[in-house]
Amino acid sequence: DAVKINDTIKITILLLLSSFCHAQVMQIEPQQLLKQIQDQQSLTIVDVRSEAEYAQGHIAGAINIPYDQILKHKDKLSAYKNQNVILYCHSGRRAKIAAATLQAEGLTQLSDLNGHMILWQKLHYPLVK
Repeated sequence: DAVKINDTIKITILLLLSSFCHAQVMQIEPQQLLKQIQDQQSLTIVDVRSEAEYAQGHIAGAINIPYDQILKHKDKLSAYKNQNVILYCHSGRRAKIAAATLQAEGLTQLSDLNGHMILWQKLHYPLVK
C-alpha cells in the first residue's frame, strides 16, 4: 500500500509539473494587433496557412510557415524563443496545432489571434498581397 501511495504522489507531481511547462496560449484581439502594427511595434506574426492562402492576402509583417511544416522550420523559430509569437490561420484550428507543436519545442510566449482571418476580414482590416 505504501508503494501505491508513493506512485500516486509521483504521478500527481509529474502531472502538476507538466501543466506548468505548457503555458497558456494568450489571446490577442484583432484591434490590439492592428494597433501594434500601426504603432510599428516589433512583432513576430506567423501565418500558419498554406502558401496559396498567404499569397491571396496576409497580415502585414506576417511570415508564412504552414502549420504542417512547423518542425521543418524549428531552427528559424528558435530565434523567437524569448519573444511573443502571434499565430493565426483561417479559423483557428491550424493555429492551435501549431501552438501545441511550438510549445513542445520550448516556445512559451505564444498568442492566438482571436477570430483569425475570418474576423480580420469581417472587420475589413488591411491585408498585404
